[in-house]
Amino acid sequence: MNLAIRDYVLADRAAVNRLALAAFAQYEGQYEDWTSFRESIGRTADLAGAADLIVAERGGVVGAVVHVGPGGPRGAIFPAHWSLIRMLVVAPSARGQGIATRLMEAALERALQAQAPVVGLHTSPIMEAALAMYLRIGFVPDCALPPIRGVPYGRYVLEREAIPAALGRLRRA
Repeated sequence: MNLAIRDYVLADRAAVNRLALAAFAQYEGQYEDWTSFRESIGRTADLAGAADLIVAERGGVVGAVVHVGPGGPRGAIFPAHWSLIRMLVVAPSARGQGIATRLMEAALERALQAQAPVVGLHTSPIMEAALAMYLRIGFVPDCALPPIRGVPYGRYVLEREAIPAALGRLRRA
């Protein structure tokens, strides 16, 4: 069955929220106040209200990512004129099949269209596979961030001029 990358529709809401919870479940013992963190993760589809929520579908929703364009809602750790990539999640049963790669490709294409000078994201060293992919495609560490519920995080950036090369790396993956 082929993988379809498409825009989120309201009918995807429950599936996206379940997917995000399943994707983060492996970190349950590492976050302080897991209950409130889990509640936040379980509202991932709410991000579609002010951003591009992109889903991967193969017999159901198996992945999702959010692209927040310049001027969109963000925390103080990101300048308003940047694009952001948030909540890249893949179903545990579908990992290792190139789904995250395809979702990142779609999100970076959105950032390129938005003409953002920088694409930013934040992630943690505990998210080993995601961090390795971000570094492999060209994101560079920018700064350490305050821990989120006891877990260390850092901000990573990709300059606009580097997006075409990053897309090339993703397409060859």
